[in-house]
Amino acid sequence: MSMNRVVRICAVLAATVVLAACSPRYDWREVHDKDGAYAVTYPAKPTQDAREVKFVAGPLPMRMQAARVDAALFAVGVVTLPSDDATLRQTVVDELQHGLLANVNERAATPSQVMVRQAGDAPALPGLAVSAQGVAGDKAERYVFARFVGRGNHVYQVVVMATKAPGKEQVDQFLDSFTLE
Repeated sequence: MSMNRVVRICAVLAATVVLAACSPRYDWREVHDKDGAYAVTYPAKPTQDAREVKFVAGPLPMRMQAARVDAALFAVGVVTLPSDDATLRQTVVDELQHGLLANVNERAATPSQVMVRQAGDAPALPGLAVSAQGVAGDKAERYVFARFVGRGNHVYQVVVMATKAPGKEQVDQFLDSFTLE
């Protein structure tokens, strides 16, 4: 092997190491949640939590799966409603959206419609997408990217929240991977 080739290989390896050190570690994995009836691709192994959340209609159970990579949290929350009630579903979607935006002191963000995939041949469902940037109560800047959708007796909140702007590619990969099963 010539000296020039050795130098070029070393330069490429050094550049690869430098670039890898500058970017977060994403270890994408598909996770199926049978209770929540969804699948999503997380950038790291998710943890789980459950609690009751107060809504105007009263407290409702919410389960959350979340994975953290550096300054970004990738999460799916599932609120279980007492019945398949379209009015209650929409009320909970609205409250989740307003609550999330309040976390970044952003009230002017305008949601847009997005289609949320369903498994198999089922047609996609309309949902809401919102993104915002603002300052949280602790005076730290926050970035939020979220989608909300309801189906049956579930309301879903799919969110990326970060203190540094995450890469659009990672945000899109996570949000676009969410599929109702």
